[in-house]
This record gives sequence, C-alpha cells and structure tokens, in this order.
Amino acid sequence: MGRITDDFMRLVDEIHGGHRDRQQMMRDLGRNAAERKRQVKGMQAGFHAAHAEMSMGQKNALRDFAKGIEDQVCGLLEGFAGDLAGARRAWGGTSSGRVIFKRPAKHRAAGKGV
Repeated sequence: MGRITDDFMRLVDEIHGGHRDRQQMMRDLGRNAAERKRQVKGMQAGFHAAHAEMSMGQKNALRDFAKGIEDQVCGLLEGFAGDLAGARRAWGGTSSGRVIFKRPAKHRAAGKGV
C-alpha cells in the first residue's frame, strides 16, 4: 500500500475511534446525569424534612413565648388593678366593689403564672 492509503486508513481508524469514544462519553454523561438527579432529589427531601422540623420548632417556641408574655401582662394588670383598688380605698374609705381587671377564663384556670 502507498503512503496516502496508509494515511487514509489511519484517519478512518481515528474517526471510528473518535465516534466510539463520543458514544461512550454520551452514555457516561447520561448515567452521571441520572445519578445526579437522584442525589438532588435526596437532598431536596432532606431539606424539606429539616424545614418542616424547624418550622414546627419555631411555631412551638413562638406559641410558648406569646403565652409567657400573655401571662406576664395578665399578672401586671392584676397587680395594677389591686394597686388601683387600694388607692381608691385609701382615698374614699371603701372600695366600690368594681372589678377593674378580670383575668380571661383560660388564664384563671392556669393560675397567675408570672
């Protein structure tokens, strides 16, 4: 065979080799993409679970905080009402019997709780 024929044969082999390499690379990319999708779905599921857990914890903490503030305010209002009733007795001699502050029913059952 001549030099041109040998060069063309080598070129054809390189082209076929390049096609095979490209096909293998495309298969590998497809497998890698599918694996990456599975990994991302797993991470997203973990994120959703962590978010739900954090959300529930935050909700409970805010509820407890609001309850504590509500109890403190009721305690302060009861103290203020008592002071006001005492001042009325001191100035007028007797209490009018008027209720200045009445703790809401849900707080009366739980006690004063300051």
